[in-house]
This record gives sequence, C-alpha cells and structure tokens, in this order.
Amino acid sequence: MVMRIGKLYLLSKERLSETFFYAGILVAFYGSMFPWFLWSIESYYMVISCVFLFCSMIVSRTMHNPVFNQHHIILPLSGYAILALYMQIVNEQNINSFIIIAFNCFIFYTLFRYERKRLAKLSTILAKSMAILLAISIPTFLMYLAGFHFPNRSVEFHDSFYTFSNFYFFIITDGALSAIFPRFQAYFLEPAHLGTVIAVLLQAQYGNWKKWYNIILFVGLAITFSLGAYVYLTCIIFLMSWSTGKKIIQKVIISIVALSAIVATSFFYNQGDNLVHNLILLRLEVDDGELAGNNRVTHDFDAEFKNFLESDDLLFGRQKDNVFGDAGYKVFVYDFGFVGLFLLIIFYVTAMFDIKEYRASISAMIIAALIFGVDAFILWFCRFIPLYCTAHTQLINKKDKT
Repeated sequence: MVMRIGKLYLLSKERLSETFFYAGILVAFYGSMFPWFLWSIESYYMVISCVFLFCSMIVSRTMHNPVFNQHHIILPLSGYAILALYMQIVNEQNINSFIIIAFNCFIFYTLFRYERKRLAKLSTILAKSMAILLAISIPTFLMYLAGFHFPNRSVEFHDSFYTFSNFYFFIITDGALSAIFPRFQAYFLEPAHLGTVIAVLLQAQYGNWKKWYNIILFVGLAITFSLGAYVYLTCIIFLMSWSTGKKIIQKVIISIVALSAIVATSFFYNQGDNLVHNLILLRLEVDDGELAGNNRVTHDFDAEFKNFLESDDLLFGRQKDNVFGDAGYKVFVYDFGFVGLFLLIIFYVTAMFDIKEYRASISAMIIAALIFGVDAFILWFCRFIPLYCTAHTQLINKKDKT
C-alpha cells in the first residue's frame, strides 16, 4: 500500500512538472503568434511563460528521474544569446530589449534541457490546441461567408500597422472585407502567419495526418490561401517520406498529376474567374522578373538592397527605413549583415542537428530555410518549437518495426 502511494506521488509530480512545462510552452508559442486575445500581454507574455517553466524545473528537481535531463545545451544556448545580443546592439535597442533576451534565453534553456523522447507529446499538444481553436473559428468564418451576421468591432495592432474587423472567433483585415472570399486568418495577424505555423505543426506529426486534429489543421491551412504554406506543405510531404525511409517516386508522380489537374481546371473553370486562379495562380505570374505574389518588400527596397550589396555595410548591415517593407531574407541581411546571417545559421545548426536523426534534422532545417527566404521570422517560438520537435523526435519506420 505504501509503495502504491509512493508511485502515485512520483507520478503526480511528473504530471505536475509536465503540466507547468506545457503551459509555459503554450504561452510562448501563442504569444509569438499575436492572436487578438493576447494583445494585452504582448509585452510580457515571456514573463508568464518563464514563471510556468521555472515552476516546472523546480518540481522536476525533486523527481528521481527529472524531465529536464538534456546536457548538451551550451552550444545552441550560447548561439542564441550571441545572435540576440548582436541583433540588439546593431539595432541600438534600449535596456528593455536586453531584459527580453534574458527571458527568451530561459525559455530556450528549458526547451533544450527537456527530455527529447517527450517532444512528440509536446508537438501533439501544440497541434491539438491549435485544432481546438480552429474548430471554433472555421465554422463561424464559413457561416460569415454564407451571409450570417456576427457582432464585430474595429481593432488595430501596433499603432494602426494592422487594422481589422474583429468578429471574436475570427478577424479580417480591413482591406479584405470587400473581397468575395477573404483569406482565413482565424485570430491571428495574417493568413500567411497561420498557414506557416500549421505547416510546421503538421511536419512535427511525421505524417500521422489522419488524426482528427491534423485534419482540422489541413482544412485551416487550405483556406488561408497562403502560397508559402502550400509550398512548405508540399516540401514537407516529400521530406517526411525521405526522413522515414519510404519511397517517394510514387508520391512525386501523384503530386505532379494532381497539381497539373488543379492548375488546368482553375484556368478553364468559369473562364479563370475562380478562387484558386485568383488567389493563388495569379500570384505566381512573373512581372518584370518578379513574382506578382512577392509583396514582402517594396520595389524601392529592392533598389536599396542592390545599393547595399555594393556598399561597405555588408558585414554588419545598416539601419532600415520602415517604408521599405519588413519581411524576407533581404530585409534580415540588410538589417544585420552577413555576420547576422552567419550567427543565425550557427544557432539553427547547433540547435537542430542530431547525428542520430540526421534526416529529421535536415528536414527541419530545409523548411526553416524556406521560411527564412519568405519572411525570415524563424526565431519566433511558434515556428522554432515545432521545427525543434521535428528535428529531435524519434523516427519509427518500417525497418525499425521489423
């Protein structure tokens, strides 16, 4: 009887430590996505996350088998700290920015220390939590498109940089209100932000996509009409086959046939006046050497970037005028130079690479590189954490089962 009570006590401590950890990671994950209902804690969500994670570590220290048992963390943690400090020094930020770095370092510290065999469960919790949010948002969004009226109010984020109509279960940018089919963004700032996060969450599921929560994620990604998210997901399908040692030739052929059929249908259905053609394919048209859908930076910034590449600022970057645009690899290189790019690569390689699971690590870094090329926001916790889970989750393929 005493032994059973003792086991129950140990089990409850393990669950308590896990619960605190998951709560802290969820706060960091969603805080970095900036959903409208967390705007009020935008400036200090890292503090709340760190409180939960600190409690988790305290409980873990009293356990016989602590959940924070990874020891090879010096390189990735140092890599992040050096990168973050460099970025703040280059941008000449105030003392508050360095305080934020300290909190972020602690979040990364707990993530790197967390037992890797538990990362699969973490990625599932993140996927389920997102699916629950979307399970509420998607039906109400579709009802809105069907003509149902919902109470709403005008809201803005970052001094009117973003302006929305907030329907509480979903938001729509003011510029898209008049569209016949506005792109789905749920509670978040942009459809592309949501689509990208869903893609990396699905990648962390390692093809286990028949679960109810992953099906909801697929639907959510589809109606964002995010070109980038579609590209990420297509790459993820092939990378997952490669990571698990499965043959991909058949999937390549099926994908090419399916995509060809979709493209052909979109051009001829209703004389090209349809959602797929208008929201996706038109953005792939090349205009003066540029993709029509490449709206991450302005033409003025492209001219400025060419001038930058011929200047003496290549190593450390230069201050950017916000009118140029605010996303993409060009903006990152312009802001932080090739030194910043080198430090970012070092951090990602030290954090992601695992010689035992090198295929999973490479897959995660390939998707990270694609995301960096589009908007460069690969340090956001909502992107980094699923990619980290992908890189270090144990793979089980047919050969292993045999």
